[in-house]
Parts: sequence; structure tokens; C-alpha cells
Amino acid sequence: MTLRIHFTADDLARTTVAAGPDMMWELVSSLHRLQAPRAAARYGPWLRHARARLGARNVNAAVRLLTVLVPRRGSFPDFLTPSCPGGDFGESLELVHATPAGRLRRELAGVFRRRKASHWVRRLAGGDRSCRQELQSALTVYYREVVRPYRSQFGGTVLTERALCGRRLVDGGVDRLLRTLSPSVSWTAPVLSTGYPSDRDLHLRGRGLTLIPSFFCSDTPVSLIDPELPPVLLYPVTDPAQPVVVPDALAALLGHTRALAIRALLHPRSTSELALDLGVSAGTASRHATALRDAGLVTSARHGSTMLHVATELGRALARSH
Repeated sequence: MTLRIHFTADDLARTTVAAGPDMMWELVSSLHRLQAPRAAARYGPWLRHARARLGARNVNAAVRLLTVLVPRRGSFPDFLTPSCPGGDFGESLELVHATPAGRLRRELAGVFRRRKASHWVRRLAGGDRSCRQELQSALTVYYREVVRPYRSQFGGTVLTERALCGRRLVDGGVDRLLRTLSPSVSWTAPVLSTGYPSDRDLHLRGRGLTLIPSFFCSDTPVSLIDPELPPVLLYPVTDPAQPVVVPDALAALLGHTRALAIRALLHPRSTSELALDLGVSAGTASRHATALRDAGLVTSARHGSTMLHVATELGRALARSH
């Protein structure tokens, strides 16, 4: 069975790649990995961490509640993965909590059409405020205890994929980007096709498509159920980024964190993306970027509300010479 996404010329012009990992999509996809009988080796360290955390009563309770909505197989409601520029967890959580009652009821009815809804799901669909609060609390606990500790690892993987997408786009346009997106995706203009649980046609109708590379998405891409929502395609990153190795000589010269930063900035990064790479706060990342810029190793430019940094020729030469 196949998902076929139909593009027009306007859609090709409006196709974009998410700015970074979308935390709610990663959270939902991680629940699938947690329930899978077998998982790829790259998930091993995270699975060991996650299963160890299940010993905590609040984490176990959160997982039991969330897997009611996100089973090992089958659909989950679209409202769990709202459209949120930047993919920030806190903002996404607010959007989930603010889901209109009619949409929440409609989507739950759709995904539970073929499986029995629990008493809690029926209460949630009926607008019970305490159920909404329980869902918000479960998402918060699971993210804080199970997903966030690995954010820097999978975030770096996603950001590397985004940089590669940018290179493909510059070298060969949208056509090359779509042709090389993933082994599980095929592009024969004007249709992008991928394996899917059911046969489905998604007509973009000039709205464009947001491509969301994902660490926890595995095997086949995922899209939203409702064709009227902003179109997205979550697809698996097939080649996880390896940890950046900082040579001792470069670390001795710049310090380990700034040596790591100059290596990361061989590709353009925003301050928040650099912070994710380094595993530090945005303020700390900004200070490192400023120090490197003052030394002539990095150049920075403002793009709207975002500050972008990239290594200068001197910085690139220094990073590569070591």
C-alpha cells in the first residue's frame, strides 16, 4: 500500500525542511519504538535508558496513559502533533492542551473506530477537563524523563540531515532534494510516493509540504490523517550522525566546547541549533559564537529573528588542519 503526495508547481516552490527536531513528533515516534518487539541497534542506548526510567511510578503511569492514544500499531490522533514552527516542546504542549473540543472529539472517534475506546478516552472525547490535564501531565513527564535526556544526541542527527537537505537543494533544486530524501521514498514528478499502512492520495493544492527529518521515525514516513491540516511528511533519518570527535590539539588551542563549536559551524547553524549541538543553553552558545567571531573564526548574520553562524575560511582551515 502506498501514500502518493501530489505536487503542483506552487507546491514545489513552497516545500520546506523543518528547522530542527520537532519534539512532539519525536515524542510520539519514540512511543512506537518503546513498544516495538525489536528495534534497530541505534535505538539501543535510548531504550535502555527509557526502560530504566519505567521503574519510576510517575513515568510508568505516563507511558501507560500515552500508549492508549499511541498504540504499537494503528493511528494516533493528529492533535498530538500540532503544527509548531521550531518544534519546541513547550509551545507544542500548549497547542495540544488548547485543541478545540470538536476537533478532539472528531479525531478520537476516527482513530478508535476500529478499536475499543477506554473509559478515559471517552471522557477525554467528551471534554472532561481533568482528562486534558492528565494528558498534559503525562506528556510533560514522559518528555522530561525519557525524551529530553537524549535531545542533544538525536537533535544533532536531525540537524545534520537538515544541512544535507540544504546542500542537495543548492546543488540540484527541489527535484534532487525529493529524489534523495530517503530510501523509502520515490519521486517521479509530480508525485512523491512511499509505503504506507493504507492506499492514500494527498493533494497539496498549492499549500506546499513541510519535510520533517526524524530520529525516532523508523522504516516508513508518516503524515497527518486529516488532509485539510497543513501537509507534513515525517521521514526517518537513515544515517545517524556520528558524535563529533574533537582532536586534542584543537581542544588544547580553543577549549573543548569551542573546538566542538567550530566543527559544528562548518555548516550554518542558528544559535539554538548550536546550543543543541553543544548541549548548552542558547545564551552559552551565543557567548561561544561571539568569542569565535571576535577571533575571526566565525561570521554571523541575522536572518529575520534568527542569528545564523558559520565558520569563516580561517575557521574552516583551522578546524580541518587539526
